[in-house]
Amino acid sequence: MRLSLRRQLLLLALIALVLPWAAWQALVQMENLLRQGQQQALEASGEAVARSLALRPALLPPAAPSLPVHALAASPRLDGDAGDWGGVALPLETDAALPGVRFAVGHYNERRLLFIAVDDVTPQRGEAHWPGDLAIDAVLLELDTSLGPMRLKLAARADGSTRAAAADGGAASVLAEGGWRETADGYAIELALPQGLSLDALRLIRRDADGGGGVTESASPRFALYRPSTRLQRELGALLPDDVRAVVVDGRGWALAADGALRADAAGDDVLSWRRLLYRAMLDAAELEAFAAEASPLRDDRAERLAAAQGRVESRWRRDPQGTRLILSSAVPVRVDGEVRAVLRLDRSNAEALLLADRAAAHLFGLTLLAFLASGGVAFLFATRLSQRIRRLRDAAEQALDRSGEVRRFEVSTARDEIGDLSRSFSRLLDEIAAYTSYLRSLSSKLSHELQTPLAIVRSSLDNLDLAALPADARPYVARARDGVERMGQLVRTMSEATRIEHAIDAAEHEAFDLARLLADVGAGYRDVLAPRCLSLEGMEAACAFQGAPELLVQALDKLIDNARGFTPDDGEIGIALKRQARELLIEVRNTGPRLPESMRHRLFDSLVSLRERSRTADGAVHLGFGLHVVKLVAAAHGGGAEAENLEDGSGVVFRLRLPWRRAPGGEGARS
Repeated sequence: MRLSLRRQLLLLALIALVLPWAAWQALVQMENLLRQGQQQALEASGEAVARSLALRPALLPPAAPSLPVHALAASPRLDGDAGDWGGVALPLETDAALPGVRFAVGHYNERRLLFIAVDDVTPQRGEAHWPGDLAIDAVLLELDTSLGPMRLKLAARADGSTRAAAADGGAASVLAEGGWRETADGYAIELALPQGLSLDALRLIRRDADGGGGVTESASPRFALYRPSTRLQRELGALLPDDVRAVVVDGRGWALAADGALRADAAGDDVLSWRRLLYRAMLDAAELEAFAAEASPLRDDRAERLAAAQGRVESRWRRDPQGTRLILSSAVPVRVDGEVRAVLRLDRSNAEALLLADRAAAHLFGLTLLAFLASGGVAFLFATRLSQRIRRLRDAAEQALDRSGEVRRFEVSTARDEIGDLSRSFSRLLDEIAAYTSYLRSLSSKLSHELQTPLAIVRSSLDNLDLAALPADARPYVARARDGVERMGQLVRTMSEATRIEHAIDAAEHEAFDLARLLADVGAGYRDVLAPRCLSLEGMEAACAFQGAPELLVQALDKLIDNARGFTPDDGEIGIALKRQARELLIEVRNTGPRLPESMRHRLFDSLVSLRERSRTADGAVHLGFGLHVVKLVAAAHGGGAEAENLEDGSGVVFRLRLPWRRAPGGEGARS
């Protein structure tokens, strides 16, 4: 596809669009730096709060292993189903030393409750009050209570209520009642201790009978039991920075205290909705997960909390699914004597960063638009001026030579740039062409003048030889020399004639006349000359007023008729036609005969160019190829041109003079 210079420079100006891209990358980098700054600040705040909490170890869970005693919203039914324990059972606690056993400890109205679920594929059931050495499935509890240590045994043959017995099957020291339920994977036990009995530590022992009389035991460590301190909530609230939500969890992820709240998404009101979506789509990493509440409000199982439980500070960015902000969560371990006793998680939003990004983007858009319009406008004006100068140079170059080969005045640019240098180079080239053309135009007259004397000397010498007594065998050479002299004389006369014709053309005066009548009168006189060839005249019935030199047109027509006669066979046809067009008159001379070689079509009207096979015409005259050149000069003198082409049917050729229609005032078709 061809593009103008203005469009090319306009496309070049589009490079300015790299500015908003680069600025947007800077904006993305700026937000990344803001995020890093926020993350570092939040982690520093978390570490400061964690150190403050570590100075109050009594408010934190005891050293591991430990278990929280959960506060239940209602008293559960003792039926072996944890559905009424709420979030405490999502999920139950496990311990690597006690595989296949899940458990939880709760309290309601100062009464301690236990839930134990056991996986068992070899059921061997029995009652808790049976002797302790029998091979049955059972769970033993080792408790540290306000009444001292005690050991209880839990077992049952079928679903229903059950009562704890002593480890040997005897009566227990306290009344502990509950429920037993068979499950798809084993069994579940729900137990309530007497009201008012405090529980400080717990150890679970599982007995699993294999049906062959064998029993295997597995035991958990001794868990220290604790209840979250209400003072921890107050201390946490006093230490928190503004617009931060904090949660303190134990090593197992259970929430001990929570305080603070995230700032509302102010950007939702201050930033247009489509711009919020655009910023979030372009500034947020695609892999950011959505921020969601914990599966259980009592427990935190997020990746950053798990990392902090191992002693590392971890932070994660998440998308707010209800807004456009991002939420940062940082988890910091709370260490006492080098041991992680709890994990502090802080949440904070970056709504301020979005507001900053919006202001920066709006400013960036305005500057980019201004820069683009300015650069595009300057490039367009520059391209317009440059293309105008190039067009002027092109027009001047096209008009530097007229159709006759004359060099016209060429306007030279004074600009000190490449176009100015090109203009001056064109001017020097045209000066050289003008000098060479002038030399060629004067060459024929100079040669004809200079050759007259040598030819006269040679001719007189040949005459003297004719008078002398020459041998018979020398006579042919003298005859050939005389023939050569005659041909040279004819050449000199033709060159002189061409020079006279050129001067005559330059000096010819134009007048108004009827071109159709002129062609008809001249054409009638050609009939005898062209016989036995047929001559036809066309388009001369109506008058055609024309402003020109009739004697020059007749001379040009003579040359065309002479040329047609030389190539037309005796039984051929020659036609003269006058055709009128809107702004041109066409004088056509067509003849049957050989076709024009394609390579010569545009050289026929040059001087000394001929296609005739013989050096002499039919009447014996020497043919030098000046005739069609004279036709070209006559056409150029009238502001027109000459051309030749083969007839479409291949029967011959047509020579055509194109003349601008300068109609005589008041004549037929005169201009208004």
